[in-house]
Amino acid sequence: MAAAQSIETQATKRTAPEEILVTARKRVENVQNVSESITVASGASIERLQIVQPSDLTRIAPALTFRDNPIPTSSGFAVRGIGTSSFSATVEQSVSTVVDGVVLGQPQSAASLIDIDHVEVLEGPQGLLFGKNASAGLVNIVTKAPRLGELGAELGVTVGTDGEFRNTGILNIPLGDALAVRLVGFRNRTDGYIRNEYLNESYNGEKNYGFRGKLLFEPSDNVSLLISGDYAKDTSVCCFSTARTLGSNANLANYFDLYGIVPGPDNRSVVAGMPVGTYPGAPLRVYKGVSGQLDVDLGGVTLTSITGFRKNHYILDFDGDQTPLERFDYNGGDYRYRQFSQELRLASPAGQTIEWLAGLYYFNSRNVVDYRAGGRLLGPTLPLVVAVIDTDFRSKSYAGFGSVTWSATDALRLRVGGRLTRDELRARRVAFDLPGAYPGSSAIIGSTAGDTTETGKTTNFSWKVTGEYDVTPDIMVYANVARGYKGPGLASSGIIQPDVSPLIRPEEVMAYDLGIKTSFLDNRATFNAALFYEDFTDFQTQIYDTSTNPPGFRTTNAGGLRTKGVQAQLSVRPVPGLDLSANGIYVDAEYRDLEGLSCPYAWTTPTLSNGCELVGGRPVVNASGNRLANSPRFKFNLAASYQVPVSSDADLLLATDYSWRSAEQFSANGDPMTIQPAFGTWNGSIGLSLSGGMWELRAFVRNLLDKHYVTLLAPNSADTSGGYAQYLSRYSDRQFGVTMRVRLGG
Repeated sequence: MAAAQSIETQATKRTAPEEILVTARKRVENVQNVSESITVASGASIERLQIVQPSDLTRIAPALTFRDNPIPTSSGFAVRGIGTSSFSATVEQSVSTVVDGVVLGQPQSAASLIDIDHVEVLEGPQGLLFGKNASAGLVNIVTKAPRLGELGAELGVTVGTDGEFRNTGILNIPLGDALAVRLVGFRNRTDGYIRNEYLNESYNGEKNYGFRGKLLFEPSDNVSLLISGDYAKDTSVCCFSTARTLGSNANLANYFDLYGIVPGPDNRSVVAGMPVGTYPGAPLRVYKGVSGQLDVDLGGVTLTSITGFRKNHYILDFDGDQTPLERFDYNGGDYRYRQFSQELRLASPAGQTIEWLAGLYYFNSRNVVDYRAGGRLLGPTLPLVVAVIDTDFRSKSYAGFGSVTWSATDALRLRVGGRLTRDELRARRVAFDLPGAYPGSSAIIGSTAGDTTETGKTTNFSWKVTGEYDVTPDIMVYANVARGYKGPGLASSGIIQPDVSPLIRPEEVMAYDLGIKTSFLDNRATFNAALFYEDFTDFQTQIYDTSTNPPGFRTTNAGGLRTKGVQAQLSVRPVPGLDLSANGIYVDAEYRDLEGLSCPYAWTTPTLSNGCELVGGRPVVNASGNRLANSPRFKFNLAASYQVPVSSDADLLLATDYSWRSAEQFSANGDPMTIQPAFGTWNGSIGLSLSGGMWELRAFVRNLLDKHYVTLLAPNSADTSGGYAQYLSRYSDRQFGVTMRVRLGG
């Protein structure tokens, strides 16, 4: 294998329609030969299914769900029910996101899926080879690399019924025989679907644009250098919830009556006076970064170096009281994040009796936050009550890793690998009152004023043992046992409670997989299945705490949780041009030891019920045995696409997909008011491809059956006496649209 072709470049090749190459083990392999539970989506299928952002990938990977969050920078993926959704910017995800070989410490910076080669979703612990954390799984996004010797261009425009307007431009330019550049630009706009009746404005739409450039240099067959740079800016006004139920908040009730707002599942209206808060410049999200990958063939052994640097800047603020009053209009601030990572690895030649891979990894991040919380809590004519918390959080991670594969026979292979990780973190917090605000604001809000420094250090050895056996050339069975790890964090970058430790212990997991991979019908069909069992200790989770003033969300360690289940994938190409797939998963996930959670409001009024009891003056419940939050028990996806010639110069394009999930509980404490009933969504498209793919026109529909659903149900922080908020998706309503693409050259 020549180093002149990077792993990512090689993975774009499909030697036959039925063969998909992936890099799940840092080598280019047929997905059917990889002893991992993995779902792969090609760039073509991502375009065909109108998948435009990472959260849409849940439509093609049943083990993957997306945990929505009112703070857009805190949303993230879950795999097999396991994931992290936290307001704290200093707690990383259990499901890691990797783009072109670089681990994203803040995965939301992978904002748009434009010019994608393929996406791999790996289930189970993946920290052994992929950077850091990834205790639950990994989303590996590979964008298209420049093509040597090919001049090509592509323009795409999408127009939809909710004001959707997307345009993309791609240009591939050869610069001699050994050099090529690929340039990508995009711009996205959609209308908002949440209406502010007070200001006559709409929110939760899209408004972003970005660029990406790649340079590929291959001076010889033994050397390849790929340099990438990207920039994206998002000024969307989001992420607003609406009232699903109204509690005893008289201010909300009065304004709802005044503007005719009726709380309920169909409510799409708010009455915010300062929708983006009071922090200057909000809302703003800027992501940018550069990376370089060098591959060198050292006479059979391949040296790979991946260097990455990223910077994110957010200005986010929210109207916490959700009324025209100024009671809690400070609720956000300025967030600046940067990371540097360096990976070095050596890989032996493939196809040997003994294969090995070894490497070193370094990750350094810094997160600086200026957070403000408060408003005129004491009354409309009284001074402001605003607490300020400045946080400087620094994290370092060092690791050495390696794996060895022994082909004991032509059919039997054994693999063992390990990773030694050292994590170091340090946070300095300075909490004080906003100048001019009421003295003692921090204490009123519930924060501890002062200058504090916290540190944490952990050393961990994670490992994985795999056995593979080829029953026949087309049937492989495998077994994995892995010890996974996710590093420590801090509970919050905002308000500090005096009796709550901000340090979050590392998350660890023992995971077991037993799987089978098969090919049949002359390699035109595949069937893969896996049984899994995962046992987590010190799982990092977010809870809603009503004991604080004001009540709010905080991140803590659950004593443990277990998830077990089965998943299966079937893919068939019965005739040329027709692709059918069916993927499904069953997940049984529950908390094993999670005590002291705040009781749902309905269980405390008029008296304590459903296991609630007073502990230290707080109504709390033992959540041990509860189903894991944000984890539907069943989920399946069906998809079909058909490309058939209708003339010598035109092909008919047909595609459809259906996704269904069972009921989903959004709260760890078992709150009966935060359950999303089972639902399914059906999408489809029809189009024409002309002149050998030079022109493509496709009409599409999303959510054909107009199925309404929510992405999150939670107690309303502005209405804590029985009020609940719902977070909706733009896909909760039926949408129609048209996409046109023009492709020239290679």
